[in-house]
Amino acid sequence: MSTTAWRFRGTEGADDAVLRLKQLAGKDLIDVRDVAVIRWPHYAAAPQVQEHVTDEGSKASSLAKKFSKAGIEGSMIDSVKGDMTPGNSALVLLSTDAEIDTIAKAFEGHAMELMRSDLSVKQEDLLRTAFGNPPGPEGPAAG
Repeated sequence: MSTTAWRFRGTEGADDAVLRLKQLAGKDLIDVRDVAVIRWPHYAAAPQVQEHVTDEGSKASSLAKKFSKAGIEGSMIDSVKGDMTPGNSALVLLSTDAEIDTIAKAFEGHAMELMRSDLSVKQEDLLRTAFGNPPGPEGPAAG
């Protein structure tokens, strides 16, 4: 299992990504275990977190936590919140069995940036390359 956090332009970008991930999961291209969406509307004083966004994620997360304490860690969500800016959104994804190239094609043309992950540096670089983000701290959705 891996946890990745993605930043999107606009407060609805992460919501669009959730819908796209549900479609990909329906085609068995990714196994979505849990999802959290973080939005920071311009009018809000701080980012707003919505955990366990998918019905499947909520059920799986509840069961998994009982048996193996698997799920998105609060520290990951807190770190992503700390990197947010007003007017953006982020998606924190716990997944397995991802068909990276196919998923990257499904998100082609969507401005998104890999913010954080529990992957190795080499794996992060491969993921950034697949999604069209240059390796390093600055991607197309930064700022």
